[in-house]
Amino acid sequence: MIIAILATLQLGFAALLLVLSIWLSAEVLASFGLKPHESQNPEPGPIAVVIPAHNEGNGLIPTIKDVQAQLRPQDRLIIVADNCEDDTADVARAEGAEVLVRQDPARRGKGYALQFGLDHLRENPPAVVLFTDADCLHSDRLIQSVCAQAATLSDPVQALYMMHAEENAPPSRSVASFAWLLINDVRMRGLARLAGATRLVGAGAAFPWAVAENLALGSGEIVEDLALTITLAAEGQRVRFAPEYVVSSTFPESEDAARVQRARWEHGSVGIIRQRIGRLIRGSLVPPQFWRLALALNVLVPPLSLFAVLLFAGVVSGTLLAVLGAWTGLLIAALAAALFTLAIGVAWLGRGRGVLPVSKLSALVSFLAFKVGVYGKSARESSRQWTRTPRDGEQS
Repeated sequence: MIIAILATLQLGFAALLLVLSIWLSAEVLASFGLKPHESQNPEPGPIAVVIPAHNEGNGLIPTIKDVQAQLRPQDRLIIVADNCEDDTADVARAEGAEVLVRQDPARRGKGYALQFGLDHLRENPPAVVLFTDADCLHSDRLIQSVCAQAATLSDPVQALYMMHAEENAPPSRSVASFAWLLINDVRMRGLARLAGATRLVGAGAAFPWAVAENLALGSGEIVEDLALTITLAAEGQRVRFAPEYVVSSTFPESEDAARVQRARWEHGSVGIIRQRIGRLIRGSLVPPQFWRLALALNVLVPPLSLFAVLLFAGVVSGTLLAVLGAWTGLLIAALAAALFTLAIGVAWLGRGRGVLPVSKLSALVSFLAFKVGVYGKSARESSRQWTRTPRDGEQS
């Protein structure tokens, strides 16, 4: 009796892993056929670019100059100096940006800062609002082009957001760069082709004012972009993808800073999925809407290292039960592991060798050690509330 119960539980676990592995494989394969969107409105109305900034100081200058180079006279750049203890506001003003100062230590986080900027814009609303981060650079004509797509489609549009490893970064960052490319580039292209939708990923997202004015961003969510994606999808609002335009940033060089950053993303994502994914799945079934279900499956696929651990657990538990005569769970878990491995291999061969060349595959060992730290006690505690990721040269 006990063996039968354990076999049933393991079979259900293996079946879930197989579904997620199939979806991961589908996204990877579909990513190679996505065609860029052709905007029919190359000149959108007035644009407002909103950048939350917490203790950025002079580090904000490259981003301000980068954004200003793409703005027209009717456009605005708004820096929200959020709970700053340095000269961020003065630096932004000196560079010609419109500055909002927000002081509310009890409510910290990017979402609160973005909401503060939106509320300010209600007095003189733009046609489109674009949110980006204080440490990002933007490819040529990104702002006008992504905002034009948002105006044409009447939907939010997310640019491709990439993070890169500095040349002197630890070897594990090369693997992190590939993992980021798989999630934000390969899988987002596949999702966009399969479902005509994508996820918000933190920077380079444009919202038509008709959508932006109804956003509720003032919350303490650690991963506010994922929370907003799920909220919008549950309300029937999909986010479009514009991978031909790239927002770029770099991983922190410091191991501690990178661990804090990754822990916030992964633990925060798990918490949001646990709380909200059920609503999105139910909304995709009644009435049936494939794009919502596709988005839910995309969100449910775990980070690569965690997914690999779960697959290993599925194969090991299946093997133990197979010794006792219950083979089905092992076969399903092994098939899921094979599909996962194939999907990662295809993604690496097709798009990933530039960021993770053969010569750096040995960095997988140090990356796994890094990920152990992400799930350690101190990293878990750091993810329970919003914390700014230390920039290079700062103490983490």
